[in-house]
Amino acid sequence: MSGADASFLYFETPATHMHVLGTLVVDTMDRPGWSAEDMIELLQHRLDLLRPFRQKLALAMLRLHHPVWVDVPDVDVREHVSRVQCPAPGTMVELAREVEAFASVKLDRSRPLWECLVVEDMADHRAAIVFKIHHCAVDGVGAARILNVLFDLLPEGRTEAELLGAKEEARAQQRPEPSVVDVALHTVTGFASRPWHVARLVPTTVKAVTGVVGRRVGDADTSGGALPLTAPRAPFNGAITPARAVAYVDVALEDVKAIKSAVGGTFNDAVTAITGGALRNYLLKRDELPDSSLIAVIPVSTRGDETDVAANRTSAMFTSLGTDVADPITRLKVVHQSNKVAKGDQAAMGPDLVARVSEVAPPNTTAALARVYSMLRFANFHPVVHNLVLSNVAGPPFQIYMAGAKVEGIFPLGPVMEGPGLNITVVSYRDRVGFGIIACRDRLPDIDDLAAEFPAAVEEMLLAVR
Repeated sequence: MSGADASFLYFETPATHMHVLGTLVVDTMDRPGWSAEDMIELLQHRLDLLRPFRQKLALAMLRLHHPVWVDVPDVDVREHVSRVQCPAPGTMVELAREVEAFASVKLDRSRPLWECLVVEDMADHRAAIVFKIHHCAVDGVGAARILNVLFDLLPEGRTEAELLGAKEEARAQQRPEPSVVDVALHTVTGFASRPWHVARLVPTTVKAVTGVVGRRVGDADTSGGALPLTAPRAPFNGAITPARAVAYVDVALEDVKAIKSAVGGTFNDAVTAITGGALRNYLLKRDELPDSSLIAVIPVSTRGDETDVAANRTSAMFTSLGTDVADPITRLKVVHQSNKVAKGDQAAMGPDLVARVSEVAPPNTTAALARVYSMLRFANFHPVVHNLVLSNVAGPPFQIYMAGAKVEGIFPLGPVMEGPGLNITVVSYRDRVGFGIIACRDRLPDIDDLAAEFPAAVEEMLLAVR
């Protein structure tokens, strides 16, 4: 396991759960009797293709180095799948309440780090499939690729013959249970090489930081860029508890594209500006809007052409949400400029600096510091690093099916961190754009009110565009 992957294990505390979730709402009208059994059958049939679903952790000796992944030869899918009946009237609000309870519980590290919740009997012949996977196993793109393994383009799915080649390749990549000697060698090698890696990292880090600072100072085109530790404090920022609040909302894809085109920006610019508008209106109504703009961290994939679904290949950039700007078009321009500067900063920093720093982080010390930070609630006292995490992942533009049921909507959910307390993850699917909103329940008890501001923010921006 890489240091970047392992860091999600070290940063996990009783309050901070480092798993990601994906909610799929399906229409079962054409599949009478559809239930959790259909999902169990699908998962069992394609388990060979889902490497993170059939691996568990093997810890290094005395936890002196990062863990390793080993294959579990006899994964019992039924132990990982649970089912609940959606309370009446079975809307997305009731679904969110069920997912809140599911998201508030950490994964069991003694077995493969995933679970699936099937929420049955929703209104209008619908059901929901909710996956929970530890972030040490996948990033946003990796999670999307896992779902691609489970998706089908037709209700009848794929035959065994169509999956044969992929299954044979997956079996060839299986890792056996390591021996005591293997674990000892892994630990000693990693521990002994850490000083050498640190020595190599120092000049790289100095060069990256110098490059970013020099760029900000010497380039007039970097005005409007966001910086960490300059964010104002919002009500949902600070120390968190294990309780989670969840909300779902979606908007029309064509509306987001129209907003994107207003200033010649990107899809991410439009999503960021919409989020800024929603947060601005939400905070204004509570008389809690800071004078300066909220700042978001946006994860950025650094994957190349590799097709491996496992592991994390991400960097991050800081950007302004323009919450201090009343005019929607001006806000969109501010966001566009801030994202442009952030991309330049990320390029100057290099795509693998975060991964290399994580590689040399001592496991026991890192985990202990994370626990102390959470226990003493330090996030309530130091300057706010950033206000929220905002992710954007492209989904399939065409109709897909899962376990024979028609997928109506996709809503991802990321981890909630100490400090920000709010995570918003966005995915486009067919002609809709879904926003998955998750926060600390004690920090954002009225999360449904925030979700309701997203369609309003889209309409506000469309009116300005037109």
